[in-house]
Amino acid sequence: MREKKPDKRKVQGAETRKKLYEIAKKQFSERNFSDVSVEDITDEAGITKGAFYVHFESKDALIASLIADYVASADTNYKTFVEALPNEMPASEVILALTQKIADELADTIGCENMKKIYQMLLTGTVDTEAVKGYGRELYLLFYSILDKGIRLGEITSALPPEALSRHFVMAIRGVSYEWCVRYPDFDLREHTIAHIRLLIEGIQAH
Repeated sequence: MREKKPDKRKVQGAETRKKLYEIAKKQFSERNFSDVSVEDITDEAGITKGAFYVHFESKDALIASLIADYVASADTNYKTFVEALPNEMPASEVILALTQKIADELADTIGCENMKKIYQMLLTGTVDTEAVKGYGRELYLLFYSILDKGIRLGEITSALPPEALSRHFVMAIRGVSYEWCVRYPDFDLREHTIAHIRLLIEGIQAH
């Protein structure tokens, strides 16, 4: 039986899509989302704008794809960070350490302008942003595991189950980051995120 040869056009298409993705990733690491145009990407790739739209519905669709991969990588890094903390560290301190890590990532890696663009995409719903807003995200599971352990050890007490608590903590961080976007640059993301999470922790700590 003869082996079926791969479709040359499909292979070339996949290579072009990957090239566009990698070029966009590089350009977005150097400039904000809003500062990079489709033409900037296609010029470096050496293809037409029409060819770009064969592979991506829009610039926002490409950004959404990049964000989905970034979120998966970031959440893996958060998990690695938490697992490296001392096993005997109280749940409240683990949560604060993780919160600090997240705030640093938002401020130093993503940046306020890019966060504004992400919120715009979330609000308009024109592209798939499930990787950011979905409750199946690894970040929720990570908060769940910390809170569940704290409850089992008697460090945390709450009428809410850990699933609900984890959502409240992630929503709190998201809310503070939105306030950061609204009030930037007169708003310290790290300071306010930690202060807000401390308030939540005080409400569930066992005394």
